[in-house]
Amino acid sequence: MSSRPSRVSARAAPAAYASQRPAVASALARQPWRQDLRAVHLPFYERLLPHLARLTPLWTHNDWHASNLLWDAAAGEVSTVLDFGLSDRTTAVHDLATAIERNTVQWLDRARPVRFEDVDALLDGYTSIRALSAAESAALPELLPLVHAEFALSEMGYFHGVTRSATNTALAYAYFVDHALWFAGEDGALLLKRIRERV
Repeated sequence: MSSRPSRVSARAAPAAYASQRPAVASALARQPWRQDLRAVHLPFYERLLPHLARLTPLWTHNDWHASNLLWDAAAGEVSTVLDFGLSDRTTAVHDLATAIERNTVQWLDRARPVRFEDVDALLDGYTSIRALSAAESAALPELLPLVHAEFALSEMGYFHGVTRSATNTALAYAYFVDHALWFAGEDGALLLKRIRERV
């Protein structure tokens, strides 16, 4: 059987993920996730799909947010990396996309939703140490709208199964859908355009 990613596997992935996590499965059962997946996520996935087979799998942090780093102020560099709870086999460009999504998009600031100077700084810093391959450059803007999805599902599982907060579970589901949907709007399109121009 081929392990090549496909449209079928994209549809099956959330169900497979949830089947191993009962709290996620229970939370998703209350939501129209199949319809949302088809309408919101699959169009982005179809643009990413041609690039996936050319990306090298490796272990990644998978939550590359500034709050998970400690800094050496004198040296101006990261001294410690924290919180490996979401570490998984993804790809190097997946972690870069996560860093951009987590650190440069101001999800609660509608007046200035993207800090483009931070986008440039992240890309400059990353590529000064490790250049992107042609496949990674092509995949990065297509991966960016989807990179939050697994984190959102894990949040659903936590809020539904641990804290038992229906309100926060609903917010996590909104995050699962709305963050991908944002990239189809004007501000998200501008960010993707900037990424494509830079890489």
